[in-house]
Parts: sequence; structure tokens; C-alpha cells
Amino acid sequence: MTRAKAIAGAIGLSVVAGALPAVAGQQVYTYTVVHPTYGEIGTFTDTIDRSAETTRIDSHLRVAVKLLGVTAYREESDASEIMNGNRLVSLESVTNKDGRHLEVHGSAQGDKFMVNCTLGSFAAPGTIAPSDPWVVKHTGDDMVVSTSTGKIVHVQVTGGDYDLISMNGASVSARHFVINGDKRQEVWLDNRDIPIMFRTFEDGTPIDFVMQNATAGASTTTVAALRRPTTPHSENVEK
Repeated sequence: MTRAKAIAGAIGLSVVAGALPAVAGQQVYTYTVVHPTYGEIGTFTDTIDRSAETTRIDSHLRVAVKLLGVTAYREESDASEIMNGNRLVSLESVTNKDGRHLEVHGSAQGDKFMVNCTLGSFAAPGTIAPSDPWVVKHTGDDMVVSTSTGKIVHVQVTGGDYDLISMNGASVSARHFVINGDKRQEVWLDNRDIPIMFRTFEDGTPIDFVMQNATAGASTTTVAALRRPTTPHSENVEK
């Protein structure tokens, strides 16, 4: 089961903040979580709701790894972020990581962002960004607050050049950013600054989040479905 543990903390992406994509109204984006050994192990959903002054991001992660029909690892997480312009004003999250319970409660107070979480209490500059692929836009050094643990992390973002990735058999150009902090992550943004894929490395294992579709109200539009090599289903993998 040790190899299954490598997916822990998969959504803790570190970023340098920028303006969110200017898409009006509520948008729902669904990603498939892909492990290189266990195949598709769950889903990650982002709901982004924009008003005149604020943007709210609600995220839901549901992951389970099964070995021979037995659940070897499970992780569930729900997080809500509220941005006022480019400033993070509120962060709330609850994570159950294979039996370990984590909570994060953060709010802007004056020129600081105060965090109370399971791991302790932290004070950060008011300019701090959440660890969310939706707010990566440019390179540089910065600090972020982990949406899953509440920890304050120094990060360096490099890249930003256009890369070709395979999408439904066609090559699609996307900007590729690499984030190094307490771990390595990568984000691919399309020409609307929407993350069509992001990746985190857990104990050296790459966990991919691949966008499958996006919805606006009752209308559904397929935004991205990246082709991946065939991977075994988790139920068929031996310990």
C-alpha cells in the first residue's frame, strides 16, 4: 500500500497570483485524477462564481485507490476561496486524507492574512496567494498558503512558454509553468488562461489532473480531453 500513499496531498499546488480568467457567471470544471500505476483514481471539480467585485472558487476532490477490490487509500477534500480582485480574503477547507483530518480557516485582517488550521496558526502578508492552479499567471518568487494544510510556503515559478500537448489526437498549444516549493508542480494554461491540465509530484510520482469538461449554467461544452497512455485500473494492480 506504500505506493498508493504517493497520491497524498495531490491538490496542494503552489502558484504566483494573477488575475483569474475573465469568464462571466458561474463555470464548473471537471478533472480526472490520473496515477501512472493505478490509472484513473478519482475526480476533482472546480466551481468558479464571479460577481462584480469578488470571485469564489469551490473545489471538491474525491480519490480512492483499490487493490484487489479493497480500498488501500482514500482522500476527500472540500475547499472554498474568496478573492477580492487579486487579494485572497477568505479560505476554508476540510480534508480527510486516509483517516487524517485537516481543517484550514483563513481570513484577511488588515494588511495580513491570518490562518488557523490543524497544524497551527500562521500570519502571512495580505498579498499571499492560495495554492491554486487558477491563479498562476507569471513567473517569479512568492509565498502561498496551502489550501489543504494551511502552511505558508515559499515558491519559485518558472517557464510560461508555449508547449504542445495532445488533446483528442490533436496537438494543442498551452503555456507550461513549473512551480518549485515544498514539492514540484506543473500547470498548463490554454489561450484563455484556463488550466487544462496540472500535475503534482508526490514522493517522485506524477499525479495528473486532466480537464474533461466545463459547464456554464445548463449548457455543457467539452473544453479538453487529453489523450493519455492506457493505464491499468486500480482494481487490477497487485500490491
